[in-house]
Amino acid sequence: MTIDLMSTTDHISGLISRNLIMPVKNALVVDDSKSARLMLQRLLSRMNVQVDLVESAEAALKFLETQSPDVIFMDHMMPGMDGLEATQLIKANPKTAAIPTIMYTSKEGDDYVQEARSHGAHGVLPKPANQEAVMAVMAALDAPAANDEKPNNNIALAEVDRLVQRQLKRALTEAKGEIAAGLDSTTQQLQQAQHHELERLQQNLQTTLQQELVQQLTPEALFAKTQKQQQRVAIQVAKQMSERQSERLLLQLQQSEERQQQALQQLQAQQQQQLKRAMMVASVAGTVLGATIAIVISALI
Repeated sequence: MTIDLMSTTDHISGLISRNLIMPVKNALVVDDSKSARLMLQRLLSRMNVQVDLVESAEAALKFLETQSPDVIFMDHMMPGMDGLEATQLIKANPKTAAIPTIMYTSKEGDDYVQEARSHGAHGVLPKPANQEAVMAVMAALDAPAANDEKPNNNIALAEVDRLVQRQLKRALTEAKGEIAAGLDSTTQQLQQAQHHELERLQQNLQTTLQQELVQQLTPEALFAKTQKQQQRVAIQVAKQMSERQSERLLLQLQQSEERQQQALQQLQAQQQQQLKRAMMVASVAGTVLGATIAIVISALI
C-alpha cells in the first residue's frame, strides 16, 4: 500500500525553501527488537543516513555520553528503562537536550502523542514504519542537527507529525478496506474453486464407478467372481450324487445278496429233496437187490 503524501510533501518543500530544515546525516535507533532495528535501519539507509543501533535505553544513554546523533528513534516498551523515561532523561541533559527524539512504537492515538511530547519527544513514528512515513518525519527533522545551529522548528515538526498521523490513518483505513475486499474476493474465488473441484471429483468418481461396474458385469468378470462358489457347489453336488450313487449301489448289492441267499436256500432245499429221493430210490433198490439175491441164492440151492 503506497501512502499518498502529496500535501505533506508540498508542506515539506515549503519548509525547505525557508531553510527551516536540513539533511539528517546520522541517527540512533533504540529498540530491543532486532527485526525492528534492522527494518528502520534499512529505511534510513535508503536516505543515506548513517545508523547506529542499540537494544536498550541504558545502552542509548551510554552511547550519548560520547556520541551526538542528529536524531534518535526510541522504542517505548523495553526491558529495564522504557523509552519515555529515557527520552525525559535525554531532554533533561543539556548535552543531549537539543537532539530530536522520535518515539518508534506500535502505540498510537492522540493521547499517546501528547504523552510522548510531555516527556520531550518531538513526534511518533508508528510501527511498522514505511518509507513514506520515515521520509516525512525525516524531512521535518532533517538536521535540526544537534551539531548545527538551527531555528526552533517545533511547530513545523508538530504539523508534519499531525500530517503523517492523518495520512497513516487514512492509508490504514484504505488498506483495511482493500484487505477486506481482497479477502471477500479471495473467499469467493476459493469457494468457486472448491465447488468446481467437488464437481470434477464427483464426475470422476461417477465415471470410475461406472467403469468398474461395467467391468464387473462382464461374463469373464462374473465367472471369475463366482468361479470358486461354482466349484464349491459342483463339488457339493458331485458329493451328493456320489453319496446317492453309493447308497443306490449298496442297496442293489444288498438286494442281490438277498436274492442270492434266497436262491441258495432254494437250491439247498432242492438238493435235500433230491437227496431224499435218492435215498428212497437207493433203499428201494437195495431192497429189490436183496430180494433178487435171495431168490437167486434160493434157486441155486
